[in-house]
Amino acid sequence: MNVAMVGAGRVGLVAGACLADFGIRVHCVDNRKDVIDDLRNGNLPFHEPGLAELYHKNTQAGRLFFTTNLAEAVNQSLVVFIAVGTEDEIPGRPNLKALFEVGRQMARLMTEYKVLVIKSTVPVGTARKLAEELKQETTVDFDIVNNPEFLREGSAIENFMRPDRVVLGGRSQHALAILKDIYRPLYLIETPIVITTNETAELAKYAANAFLAIKISFINEIATFCDSVDVDVHDVARILGLDKRIGPKFLHPGLGFGGSCLPKDTRALLATSRDCGCELRTVEGAVNTNLEICAYLVGRMKQSIGSLSGRTIGVLGLAYKPFTDDVRESRAIDMVRLLLNEGAIVQAHDPAANNFAAQILQHDNFHLFPNAYDAASGADVVAVLTEWNEFRNLDLVELKRAMKGDVLLDTRNIFDPDAAAAQGFVYLGRGRAPTQRRETAATT
Repeated sequence: MNVAMVGAGRVGLVAGACLADFGIRVHCVDNRKDVIDDLRNGNLPFHEPGLAELYHKNTQAGRLFFTTNLAEAVNQSLVVFIAVGTEDEIPGRPNLKALFEVGRQMARLMTEYKVLVIKSTVPVGTARKLAEELKQETTVDFDIVNNPEFLREGSAIENFMRPDRVVLGGRSQHALAILKDIYRPLYLIETPIVITTNETAELAKYAANAFLAIKISFINEIATFCDSVDVDVHDVARILGLDKRIGPKFLHPGLGFGGSCLPKDTRALLATSRDCGCELRTVEGAVNTNLEICAYLVGRMKQSIGSLSGRTIGVLGLAYKPFTDDVRESRAIDMVRLLLNEGAIVQAHDPAANNFAAQILQHDNFHLFPNAYDAASGADVVAVLTEWNEFRNLDLVELKRAMKGDVLLDTRNIFDPDAAAAQGFVYLGRGRAPTQRRETAATT
């Protein structure tokens, strides 16, 4: 079978490479010639663990192709996946222009029946509106199926190959049968295939991300409370996680949620629900909590060392999460902006995201370094903002020696507070009592 994947971004390229590994011939299409040229030459546009191996395996096997020619890809394919970006046009309003433009182009190109599959995250009713518009462009039969992605950057390949579920939303049994055949390899590992309507599939993606956002904001609020009452949030989270009704995932306090999905999707869900006269107050609360965390942590830093003006802050981590170079809506980037606004000098290092961070953080007081120890050199405070594994293994003796000050703001709780205190750090974690109070509590 031949399929086309329109959009060679983080979703489209991962999905295309994985489908090719299922034995399907996949034609990845993108109108960005530079991206396609790079892909043809073996250069991947972003970092995702395992993607390079799948790319090389399937291009060499003749199952994964790259082109800017939409007509060529559509004419060869029974199924056309649409994986274009839907970043906010204005806050809460996804930009669907690319999606509809691709749809119109395909309608004009089609000479026989096609299944159009929306992988992009779109508001409820988008598939219906797209179908109505395309019927004005063509008399050729087609069906539209929603197949939302539930990929987590940093583990996207694993998520695609061993998903919790596959959601297919549509009304045509013929089109749904074709999609079920595409995902047939997942039946071998007994992956649940949920068949539903287009609208349900559209809303389910937003609801899933909103629930995760609520869970993340909840544990961050508990962590802030723990700071006030000398309780370790890790113990609280473990007790919560052992409850099977709650589960342990996404109960890790930090800077909050970021990236290309959760912030955008929670805003969109709130906006579309308000259009229908509904108020989603728990989702709204999660969004507001998320926006307040960085300012709270900057405040804790100022409580320790006073004014940040002219102070040097070593920042470890700029990507919104480990194992990716994505800095879109990264809370670490937001934190750096707040530090710069306070007049601080920021020395930063990220194992993968330095280049992307340099493009969006152009400031005289922002400097990038090739490793963590150089970023910490002469710093009054070192702040861990992304939980890369290599930061967990830092030599605290060497880190402290590189610094001028002694404050370690561990926003991801990757270090043991007592081990940090033993090396002379004033340790500030998320929901963990500062080392001075820990020592007092232990003495009494």
